[in-house]
Formats: sequence, structure tokens, C-alpha cells
Amino acid sequence: MKTRRNKSKRRNAKKSMSGGDLRESYGTVILPKGMRLYHASTSELCELPKKPVLFMTLHPSEWYMEGAHISVVELQQDITLLFMIKLIRNTKIISALNEFLGKPNSNLAKMNYANIQKWIPFLQMEGMQGWLSSIENKTTIEFAIINDASLKLIECLPIQFNWTNTSYNNVSVVPKNWGSMYPIQSHLTPVQMNLHIRFQKQIEHYMQQMEEEDPNGTAFSLLLQNAHITYFDGPIHSIQWPL
Repeated sequence: MKTRRNKSKRRNAKKSMSGGDLRESYGTVILPKGMRLYHASTSELCELPKKPVLFMTLHPSEWYMEGAHISVVELQQDITLLFMIKLIRNTKIISALNEFLGKPNSNLAKMNYANIQKWIPFLQMEGMQGWLSSIENKTTIEFAIINDASLKLIECLPIQFNWTNTSYNNVSVVPKNWGSMYPIQSHLTPVQMNLHIRFQKQIEHYMQQMEEEDPNGTAFSLLLQNAHITYFDGPIHSIQWPL
């Protein structure tokens, strides 16, 4: 994890916005061209679903269902995503979506594609093609990327469970075995992050805790491990998205 800090003058006043200032208040993640992600589906058809965004993970163990088929999706260009995270607390990653919508417990609003269609223009206004956030405010993360020609389906096969999740006994942690079937691409192609300074200590604490408690890491810690991260200071705006 390589970090750098940009100096800028903080303005303390918050202002309510209907669209802009996502970059200034949260930050961005740039996934490089050629990076591969995984999409789980119950469909056996090897084609991308006709949906406005595609939800994908770094590894299928982050989210899957019984009888799933795993699509390997390759990025055809660099993809800029909103860092849609409100808080990193211990090992939990809290999504900022509820805050954008002004309602608690609204994370499942993202499963309504009519809602997502309303949010896409706010992202595109700032040159972003989706977001990185947590899955239901837990330890897992997902990438929601606008479903267009920037995504290419490479293969689609029935899921193969060749990994074991982290487990605990009375003495120690048994680290996760990620297996070899589904490579985590950020090992080969590091991502770039440009994040608000408030996340720096949270990320440092998170990485230290992962090193001590779960040495084989989570998908988020593996993403951060060799990421090139720049932190900036600045105002935090109130973002308002329609529901």
C-alpha cells in the first residue's frame, strides 16, 4: 500500500448538493484496463444481463448463491469509480448509500434498477462509471459498474468451490484459503485511489487489524495491499440522491 498526501486548504462549511462534489467528499478508485472481476448469476446463459449496472466482486466467495454460474468480466478501459464508503470501523465497511438517500437501512434500494437509473447521471456528471462499496455493511465489497461496452464477458462456468473461508477456534484464527481457481487481479494490476484524508487513519487501522487477525486478508485488504493511494483534504458536502 503506497500512500501520498496532497495538501489543500480545508473549508469547514458543509453544503447540501443534489449531485456534485462526490469526488471532493469521498474520492475515487481507478481500476486498470484488463483487470478481471467476477459476477455471480443463476443464469446458465453466458451473456451479460441487460441491467444498467453490473455488480461484481474481486473473488466469487464475496457473494454467490447455490447453483451459481460465475462470469469472468474483463475491463476494456480504465474505470473510475466512486469510493462510496462512509466509514471503516474495525473490520466492517459501512456504505455511504444510506447517507446519500437520507434513509437508514436503505442498502437494498440498489437492487431496484429504477433507482439506479436515477443515480447514474450523478456519477457520470463527475466522470465516474459506478462505485465501490460494501455488501450490506459487512466485510465484503462489490463493484457496481455501468453495463456498457467497457465490460467484456470472457467466460461463464458453474461455480467451483475451491476455497475455504476464515474460521475460528478457541485458540486461533484459521486464515482463509482463496484457492487457485479465481485469481484476484489486483495482485497483478494495482488500483489507484484518490481518497479524502478522513479515510487514512481508518485504512491504516484496518490494515493493521487484518495483519494481526486474518493474515490471508479480506478482498478489501488485498485490494488495498498494493494500491497506490493519494489522500487529499477538503470539504465534506452533503450528497442527496433520489429514491
